[in-house]
Amino acid sequence: MKDKKQEQMTIDGLDNLGKKCKESVNNDSDNKRIIGRSIETVMHESMIPYSEHVILDRALPRVEDGLKPVQRRILFTMLELGLQPDKQYRKSARIVGDCLGKYHPHGDSSVYDAMVRMAQNFNMGETLVQGHGNFGSVDGDSAAAMRYTEAKMTPLAMEMLKDLEKETVSWSLNFDDTLKEPDMLPAAYPNLLVNGSTGIAVGLATNIPPHNLGEVINGVVAFIDKPKITLDEMMKYIPAPDFPTGGFVIVGDELKTAYESGKGKVLVRAKFHIETIDDRKTIVITELPYQVNKAMLLQKIVELKEDKGKVALAGIQEIRDESDRNGMRAVIKLKKEMTPEPIINYLMKYTNLQTQYNINMVAIANGKPKQLGLLDIIKYYLDYRQSIIYKRSKYDLDLAKERAHIVEGLLVAIKNIDEVIKIIKKSASTTEAKINLKEKFELSDKQAQAILDMRLARLTSLEINKLQAEMKELLETIEKLSEIVNNPKKQLSVARSELLAVKKAYATKRKSSIQSVTDVIMPSDDDLQIVKDVVVAVSMQGTIKSIPAKNFAMSQKEFNTSSSLYEAHSFLIPCTNDKYVYIFTSLGNCFKILVSDIPEAKFKEKGTNISKLVELQKDEKFIFACVYGTLPKNKALYAFTQKGMVKKSVMSEFNISKSSFGSIKLNEGDKVVSYSLESDENDRMIIVTKLGNVLSAKINDIPSTGRLTSGVKAINLNDGDYVVGSSISDEGGEIITVTNKAYVKRTLIPDLELLPRYRKGVKITQLSKEAGDKVVFANLVKYPYTIIIQDINDIVVSKYSEDIPILPRTSGGKSATRSKAGLVVNQVGIFLHK
Repeated sequence: MKDKKQEQMTIDGLDNLGKKCKESVNNDSDNKRIIGRSIETVMHESMIPYSEHVILDRALPRVEDGLKPVQRRILFTMLELGLQPDKQYRKSARIVGDCLGKYHPHGDSSVYDAMVRMAQNFNMGETLVQGHGNFGSVDGDSAAAMRYTEAKMTPLAMEMLKDLEKETVSWSLNFDDTLKEPDMLPAAYPNLLVNGSTGIAVGLATNIPPHNLGEVINGVVAFIDKPKITLDEMMKYIPAPDFPTGGFVIVGDELKTAYESGKGKVLVRAKFHIETIDDRKTIVITELPYQVNKAMLLQKIVELKEDKGKVALAGIQEIRDESDRNGMRAVIKLKKEMTPEPIINYLMKYTNLQTQYNINMVAIANGKPKQLGLLDIIKYYLDYRQSIIYKRSKYDLDLAKERAHIVEGLLVAIKNIDEVIKIIKKSASTTEAKINLKEKFELSDKQAQAILDMRLARLTSLEINKLQAEMKELLETIEKLSEIVNNPKKQLSVARSELLAVKKAYATKRKSSIQSVTDVIMPSDDDLQIVKDVVVAVSMQGTIKSIPAKNFAMSQKEFNTSSSLYEAHSFLIPCTNDKYVYIFTSLGNCFKILVSDIPEAKFKEKGTNISKLVELQKDEKFIFACVYGTLPKNKALYAFTQKGMVKKSVMSEFNISKSSFGSIKLNEGDKVVSYSLESDENDRMIIVTKLGNVLSAKINDIPSTGRLTSGVKAINLNDGDYVVGSSISDEGGEIITVTNKAYVKRTLIPDLELLPRYRKGVKITQLSKEAGDKVVFANLVKYPYTIIIQDINDIVVSKYSEDIPILPRTSGGKSATRSKAGLVVNQVGIFLHK
């Protein structure tokens, strides 16, 4: 009760004090400088204009060019300073100083911070300022002081300023009425959607996400082609925001609501994968949600890990930031036997690995702030762009008409040059000459003045022809511009073609991947790929499989009577399943397959036919495979053909985005026999032919050529002969040869005389021409393996390479079977042991 009484006494006292003050003000006739006003009047006359100023002149972008006033003034200042993309950088302090002194009378930090943001590729969809020096980082590091950094405009910024000088936009006086500045920029592309915007005004805020330039232009073009396009149709062209830091954008009904009403939200998630390092699972983060500070995120994970109450993160052993100039790489190493999925779920929920971006598309339209949907923004931009094209065309048309008028007068004068000279000579003054010319030839004042200003050199035939050609060109330009000025549809057509030109010049691939809303917390298998150790195996039967490393290590690698030809692995390549396997064929084609796309199988299982993974032509066979993450630049691949050609290409030549492409240009009727990787320039090539010849020659004189070339001649073949096998080798090893009657032998490489390229070579085995003997298989032996021979009756014989006799070049070899009847060989393959 006492408190209430005291409160009432205080209120009554304040009321009495207010009455006395009011009486004092009203009765004090001497102090006329004190004005009494009600709070309602003060709010209306002071607060509302202040709010309007902050909203319109500071915090919110215009829908036309997507820029806030400070951003527009920075770009205009840089234009005045001549900081085009092809010019030198200028100190940031100079740019900020000019902008402050001429157009933006606020703190220098506000100008510099805005300029820095326009140069940060992790904040802008497309940067408008090209910074030189320290302009901050995704870790939250601030830019260096403006006295240290330099800047100039990017080429895309020039597209924002293009045609500014052609009276395309309205201009206003600056703060001290001494200079003029543009109210908007012409904006040759929809910058509001491409770069988005963030700002807080008085009672209003905006948060517009950035989008992909190419997708936005496709959407605007679709709007031009179909003005009544629906939002669902538009979202086929602009499916989601594209954040500069990448990550995943979770697309669902909420995004559609945001695009429809201008207000909503969208989930953004980090991009990461799982690696196995030292038998431990490791979460590797490569991309973060938009505007997430990497250093603060990792610090938050460290704090959660060290919190004893967070049992879910007890499985984390170590957190490291391994990011460098090549990209982001934040590593969360787990303890042994820990599974990453529960930890990922927890981090998604309690850290910024997954964030919610609140969309609030507010911009200045028709002079006041409006909440705009996606279609509204596009329509406002198109109406503005149409007006820009109209004003620009009108400006150019007026100039063309004015010039045509002058040229018309000059042509009249040239046709009557003698009379013109006579009039000028007889005139007492320039003014009189002008009047006489106007009266005589019915000329305007400007035409007469142009004739008087004309130099005598313009009277040559060449100059006359130039004037006539100029007149013709001007008339064509006038006709073209008149059509644009008088036809709104033509204006939209010009806008369409100019937008597509911007897209062609500047569009880039989408950075943020799009994911369905159906899997928000836990990433799907496609997005969360677990990197595993595997062995890619290709059998002599043309099947391929991805063998888990554990299964491969435990498998018995012997070929016996119970083994199938699907176990006869011609290629065994240890790798991880995030790499690519490059498959080369006899017709010179190369197929690139992600290892994780190859079905897993055990060592003894059949595997998958290569023809089910790639599209092979008739009679096209697999002959070589290699696995890489990034193709090396210092390694060469040699292709040997049946007709004795050899082609050398560096591996980086095959760094192509397509999944299938040509690896060699084959002559008619030719095919590739083998591919070999170079290990040293001093290696030699060993080429074996059907008729038992072998050429051993150095490879250092084989030129390196492009991907689709034929190469050079490797061996000089006799009539009816062709290459059956070839390899790249150093001084060691042996060559195994197999004949059509299953006679095998090994020949030491040092026993092969080193000859120049394109020679016939020497004998490597003795053949009986009368009996139709021929070599059907030849291969290098560096490490032991098993030869698998299958005859036409499906009899299979295996021979361990170390058990094959080493014989002189001129001998005929030993039979691979003890059977007196012998074999008629159908195919030969190899069984690798490791």
